[in-house]
Amino acid sequence: MCRADPGARGALRAGLRRDLDHPRVRVMHRLLTPRLPEECDDRTAQAHYTVAALIAAQPRHAFALDQEDDEDSADEQGQEVLGESGETDEAATASQRTPYGTSFGAALGQAVTAKGTSMRLSAAESRVNLLTRQSPRGLHLHLPSAVNQVRATDTAVDWGQLLADLVHWPTHAGQISRRWLQDFYRITAAADQD
Repeated sequence: MCRADPGARGALRAGLRRDLDHPRVRVMHRLLTPRLPEECDDRTAQAHYTVAALIAAQPRHAFALDQEDDEDSADEQGQEVLGESGETDEAATASQRTPYGTSFGAALGQAVTAKGTSMRLSAAESRVNLLTRQSPRGLHLHLPSAVNQVRATDTAVDWGQLLADLVHWPTHAGQISRRWLQDFYRITAAADQD
């Protein structure tokens, strides 16, 4: 969508760090409502809008030919984590949702170990620690700058997994935070040993 339609990209980008009811987000409804699960709750919709805005905020050259596939897989993965009614299945535990994709903590770790332009370890560690302490609202506010730092190193972000994590953050923040931190430290520790 972002590669083919610059107007759509601009409309989606306007939703960065904004709540669903913000006036600038209204233009996003036309583009995203058909992609949302039926009767989804506000936290699920907010997660979809946030990920769509993060994707749209990337530099124009970041939209490769397979970008549409990435956006569609993010939609599919976000819908897979929802039950039949469009709400999360509270009985589903983190272990039942495995295997996971690449967590955002892993992306931060890969940004530190990236060849060429890499992220400083101290900056990435501060960022992952900040993100994992956030409320859902705080996470939506802090993610754009973190994603920009990761994307500046040409490190890929698993949009589908990020969407799933945002949807489940209100109820499983501890488990998701632990996974982000463990993935980050696993990758950076392996790089230190090399």
